[in-house]
Amino acid sequence: MSALRLCAEDVSPAKAQVMRDSFVAEAKKYVGSPYVYGAVGPDSFDCSGLIYFVARESLQIQLPRTAKAIYNYCKVIPDKDREVGDLLFFKTTSQDVISHVGIYIGNNQFISAISDGPNSGVVVSSLKQEYWKPKYVCTGKFLKSGISEDVIEEEKKAENYAAESSVAENVIFALSASGGWSFIAPSELMFRFRGVDIQTDVRYAKWPLQPGLALNFRFNTGNKIFQIPLLFTATINDYFKIYAGPVISFGHGCLPGNGKEIKASFFPGIVGCTFATPAIKAWSTKIQLIQDISYSVFNNLDNSALGFVESIGAGLVMYTGIRVSFPLNNFMGGK
Repeated sequence: MSALRLCAEDVSPAKAQVMRDSFVAEAKKYVGSPYVYGAVGPDSFDCSGLIYFVARESLQIQLPRTAKAIYNYCKVIPDKDREVGDLLFFKTTSQDVISHVGIYIGNNQFISAISDGPNSGVVVSSLKQEYWKPKYVCTGKFLKSGISEDVIEEEKKAENYAAESSVAENVIFALSASGGWSFIAPSELMFRFRGVDIQTDVRYAKWPLQPGLALNFRFNTGNKIFQIPLLFTATINDYFKIYAGPVISFGHGCLPGNGKEIKASFFPGIVGCTFATPAIKAWSTKIQLIQDISYSVFNNLDNSALGFVESIGAGLVMYTGIRVSFPLNNFMGGK
């Protein structure tokens, strides 16, 4: 027993990989051996007896004797970090405790000594088998990783970069410029230029209904007022967007056509929607023509509501223009 060593010594990844390969190679020698409860080899085994015997024979490592004790001895790791030579733990009874253990040999396969199921004795099984899938609990390791720390660090960096890139690809910035026009005024129907609108917005495009925020600078010459709408947006498939939000206004406005003084409302401020054409793509940048329909709320100077025709004449405006959009990773060197 004094010659048996615990896996506490510091070993290089290369040596750890040799140990893992030796552990698995030793286990494969006993495939086909019968299952006997309490047996620790070399002619027959139970599940923990196989692990106990193979670790001792191939590595001179003394492991605990039962599946539950081996589970407590090992470090539980994420499935994605699983390596050949790690141990797989299962709950195969109704008592909700670790009751079975096997040796992972790659490609979702493992070696274990089993008393029932698809086969019995020391056999090679698959984690994808219907018998084992619901019984699998976790992966544990008692050997150092066979992957070098540099490789692990590079893999982590790659995973972090992929996660950041995924977010960055779905955060979309857009800048649009458009000219406003309308046909309706309180006393006449005629085409009328209503000003210029510049909008910058950002949205998260991963979901079918893409939430976002927008900030507008609206030079509303038709109402003789400068406004900054602050918008909450929802976009569908790049082609249709609805929005609403408060509006910061500077100065009093007037009704188009007759010059009556009116007052812009902060909240409720504005609602509207934007239609866009299919995009012309240049690398990761999209260029689209847009048609916006918005309604801004205006009141009389005493805050009383305008009449219906005056309200429509003051607040209903079409904006026709162009939108350029690009993902956040354009600023991160993403492709």
